[in-house]
Amino acid sequence: MGKNSCIKRLKVFTMKKVTQGKVLLIHTWGIGDLILLTPVLQAVKTLYPLLELEILFFPKSAAIPVTDAPFISKIHFTGWKANLLLPTLFQLRKEKYQAVLFSSGVRPWKTWLFMLLLKAEIKVGEYKKFRYPGLSVYVKFNPLLSRTRSNYTLFQSFLNLPSWEEAIARQNELNLYPYFHLTEANHQWAENFLAENNLTGKKVIGIHPGSMAKNKRRRWNKEYFIALIEKLKRQYDYPILIIAGPDEIEVGKAIQARTKTLLLQNALLENVAAVISRLHFFINTDSGLGHIASCFGIKGLTIFGPANELQTAPFSNNSNIIRYPVDCAPCIDKKKKPKCTLDCLLKLTPDMVFKRVQELLD
Repeated sequence: MGKNSCIKRLKVFTMKKVTQGKVLLIHTWGIGDLILLTPVLQAVKTLYPLLELEILFFPKSAAIPVTDAPFISKIHFTGWKANLLLPTLFQLRKEKYQAVLFSSGVRPWKTWLFMLLLKAEIKVGEYKKFRYPGLSVYVKFNPLLSRTRSNYTLFQSFLNLPSWEEAIARQNELNLYPYFHLTEANHQWAENFLAENNLTGKKVIGIHPGSMAKNKRRRWNKEYFIALIEKLKRQYDYPILIIAGPDEIEVGKAIQARTKTLLLQNALLENVAAVISRLHFFINTDSGLGHIASCFGIKGLTIFGPANELQTAPFSNNSNIIRYPVDCAPCIDKKKKPKCTLDCLLKLTPDMVFKRVQELLD
């Protein structure tokens, strides 16, 4: 009797679904992963307008796409140092959250430690092999799914959401699209930049040759970009704009000097995003800017090497990827890596990329 009663209570609890109240999402990844999450957040808010979605960010810059977004109720910030992290967690313990979860892909042991310090009716944990005790709902991580779909599955564990296939079929209704918030000031900055460089009304090809400094292994060779740009200039009468962030300014300057193209640098990310939203085509290595282009439906091509495009390719029908097939790639999640020569990028020649760009442009 007692055993059956426990089983029944367990079944009732696991079937419990949230319809309103506050949900806390913890995001430790960067901008690209956040943008891959935004289609899910928009769909959830569309279906459950009474839900209050809050996000705790670790990298502060990752919050830029959703600052003032209409589907986010509140944004929190913290850091990894104990003097920042612990006060934040203890403050959040005082909140009455219906559910707490991490965005997909975080190491399970890390999410479990956080969950011990937080209070919520439902604690959602993603796991790979071992289920850490004390959580309410466990979701098996599937490395073959995109980050967007994986995050959707996490929310599906405590919300009555349609199947993924149905959600895709209802994409417009659910607003299941990537999002980047821009202000009128951002749009005006972009218009001024285009006008000052005689680009207004022209079909501009944007190129981002870099990535964050810690992800340098993902970058395509600088000389390859130069060769690709020369081919584009011979074939098309489109202006080419090099976009360089703080971690690749030297690379951007070198490419711009060799190819006599335009260079956008030292600009706020929001203003860069506004410029990207006006491009005709966008080429980039695996970085957050490719995801920004997806927010505005810009047709583009992302060059993949060590990373896994199944998980982190931009979420848009206009976004395309190219990679050179080698047995060892993707390797970004492998703990033990053989001596890497980056053949996945070195063997992907400018001719190969140019051919794919031609197919997409023509």
